[in-house]
Amino acid sequence: MASFTSTPAAAPPLPAAADTASATRLAALEERLSALEDQAQLTALVDRFVHGLDNPGPLTEAWYRTLLTEQVRLNLPNGTHAGITGLPEFLAAPKAFFAGNQHYATNCAVDIDGDHATAHANLHAIHIPLDDSAPLFTGGAHYDVRAERTPDGWRIAELTVSVLWTAQGVRG
Repeated sequence: MASFTSTPAAAPPLPAAADTASATRLAALEERLSALEDQAQLTALVDRFVHGLDNPGPLTEAWYRTLLTEQVRLNLPNGTHAGITGLPEFLAAPKAFFAGNQHYATNCAVDIDGDHATAHANLHAIHIPLDDSAPLFTGGAHYDVRAERTPDGWRIAELTVSVLWTAQGVRG
């Protein structure tokens, strides 16, 4: 009995137009994926900054460098600060007035232009006074962020908090 071996037939070569169309689709897909990654990373920067506000202990300059540029400018309700140096103390000072805080940043809208981006988010903050008889202090604000792509990833270069409203509420 004769034995036949079969070798797979080579696929016919695609026309050059098909190769070009596939390459164009792949490039467009990579561009959209890169934009989604950038958007997710920028939203995460805002979220991580907000989580840092609620951390009960002081955070280190090294931790802030994972979020902020070395020359960052913060325009906050408690004042303005430029640069990483001294930032842990600057951000820890208002925490001393409260037993705790809880911040929510939502609806983060990101616009990217090459290695620069802006983000706008809504913020709701609850501050728990040290004195149990004092009411909660709450507020709403906008976060306006300017970010830059660095060799280490996206970093916040400027953050401005615009307070929209404040209220004192009953403890639950």
